[in-house]
Amino acid sequence: MKRILLFLAIVTISLGASALQPQRGYRGFIDWDNNLTQYDVWYQGNHKTYFYTGVSTSHGYQFNPNFFLGAGLGVQYNKYSDSYIVPLFIQVRTDQKFGKFTPFGDLRVGFSCTDGGGLYLSPSIGYRFNWGRKVGVNVGVGLTVKGSVVDIFEGKYYDDGIFNITQIGTEYRTKLLFAFRVGFDF
Repeated sequence: MKRILLFLAIVTISLGASALQPQRGYRGFIDWDNNLTQYDVWYQGNHKTYFYTGVSTSHGYQFNPNFFLGAGLGVQYNKYSDSYIVPLFIQVRTDQKFGKFTPFGDLRVGFSCTDGGGLYLSPSIGYRFNWGRKVGVNVGVGLTVKGSVVDIFEGKYYDDGIFNITQIGTEYRTKLLFAFRVGFDF
């Protein structure tokens, strides 16, 4: 994993330090998404780190050199817990240019289609590198808030040795994940 990140950093730095501002019209993104979080393992009394990786794409309209609005879909997978994050989202993005410095701010708001559904919110900041006339390489970090619905159970032990588990309801929970994205815009 460290070698891949080092390779991507070297490639993006070698592509040039500044980027042309996006032009008005259609704009699309393809990103490699990574999310990292910790879960409490109640029966072991410790924390377990989960790493989700996958892709996302969004497409929309660049209104001016600074403002983009679009919609997208992502799929991320964690092989250790065999779980997915599948968000449908609206993306709002601002690209800035300060001399040769070209940062961006990005906000994805939508619905997480897994774990019973729920809120998906992912703000990030990053840097856009120029790669050719109309293509940019984006590197960003941020947070992801993912909502889910969980079942609540109650266990009862009876005197005759029988242990009975019954579902007493559901509960809505949110999880905070650290996000890292590398991608292309075109």
